[in-house]
Parts: sequence; C-alpha cells; structure tokens
Amino acid sequence: MAIVAFVGYSAYDYHQAGFWTRPKMPDGAFSLSYKNGLRAILVGVPNEQEERRYFGFPQDVPFYLKDGWSFCARPEGEEKAQAAAFIKGRNQPGERFEVICKIKADNDIVVRGLITSVPRL
Repeated sequence: MAIVAFVGYSAYDYHQAGFWTRPKMPDGAFSLSYKNGLRAILVGVPNEQEERRYFGFPQDVPFYLKDGWSFCARPEGEEKAQAAAFIKGRNQPGERFEVICKIKADNDIVVRGLITSVPRL
C-alpha cells in the first residue's frame, strides 16, 4: 500500500511541477520548477544544487505564459546592472544572482523571472 501511495504522490508531484511539458533541454542544462509557477531551464551555468539552494522570483506575465517553461542565462549588457541592483536591494549574506529567465512569445521576449542562490549549510 505504501508503494502505491508513493508512486501516486510522485506522479502527482511530477505533473504539478510541469516536467511532462518541459521542452527538450540543451546539453549541460538543468531545470528547476517552483511552486510559485516559475519553470526554468538554466543554460550555460553549472548545476550546483548539491552546494547551493536556488530561489526563483517570478515576474508578472500574462496568464497564458505563467505555466510556460523559460530559458535562463546569465544577464548580458544593461541587464547586468539591473541584476546587480536587484541583489544589492536584497542585501542577503551569501546570496548570488544566477540567471534571468525569458520566454520567447512569437517575436517578443518576456522576462519570466530571476533566480538567485545561497550556500547550503
């Protein structure tokens, strides 16, 4: 009975996290799914889940983008200054800005959220 319950809960959790809708991931990428709705595929950054905890900060987006997967990468250009201001405004010890997450909707790029990390203690 416990095995059936575990399998049932695992299937429910997998569905809730949206992993069944996750698009093909590039080599070396890893994904994170948050209860706040942010679903992220991190590209071009090392997977440090063993050493660090990742926190997702979703941005307000249209309702039809809330369940979509976003591709996340380190900020470039003027995004770097905005990321630095975000972290400085939070001022949390050990917190590090990781990536900015975006969704491409036709010809528009929508910022879906930001991800930071802190050391696991």
